[in-house]
Amino acid sequence: MVKSTVRFPESVVGEIESLVEDGRFESKSEFYRFSTDYVLNQVLDDYDPETIDYREIKAEVMPAEEQTLGSDTDREEPPFLESVSFVRKLALRGKFNDAEDFIDHQYAAGDRHAILLEEMLRLYRADRRRRAAPAPAPDPEERERPDPMDRP
Repeated sequence: MVKSTVRFPESVVGEIESLVEDGRFESKSEFYRFSTDYVLNQVLDDYDPETIDYREIKAEVMPAEEQTLGSDTDREEPPFLESVSFVRKLALRGKFNDAEDFIDHQYAAGDRHAILLEEMLRLYRADRRRRAAPAPAPDPEERERPDPMDRP
C-alpha cells in the first residue's frame, strides 16, 4: 500500500477518534480508507471500493433505511421518485412556488436530485406559459391572397 500524509483540523481528528472509541471503526486508518472509498464510489461510476469488508462496514456504519414522504426519520431527503411525483403533482396544479419550497427544504443546494427536480419544474412552467399564451392572429395579408391551387 502507498502511504499518504494528510493534515486535518483537530476537531475533525477528535470526531474520528470518538468514532473509533465507540467501536464504529477499528482504527483511524480504517476510517480514512473507508471514507475515501465511499466518496470515490459515490463520485465515480466505475470505481470499485478496495477497503477490506467495505460493504459490511458500510452496512454497519450507514444502514440503509426506507423512508416514505412525510415520515419522521433521520434521513436528509425523501426517495427521489416520490419527490418527482410530488413536484409533478404540484406543477400540474399550478402550485410552482409550493414545488420550489419543497425542493428547497428537502434537498441541499446543488444536489443532483434537486437540480433535476428544478429542471422538471422549469419545463412544466414553460409548458403552462405556452398553453396560456394566446395564439397569434393570422396575418391579414396571407388571408387575402388566393391559393394558387384554387384556380380552375
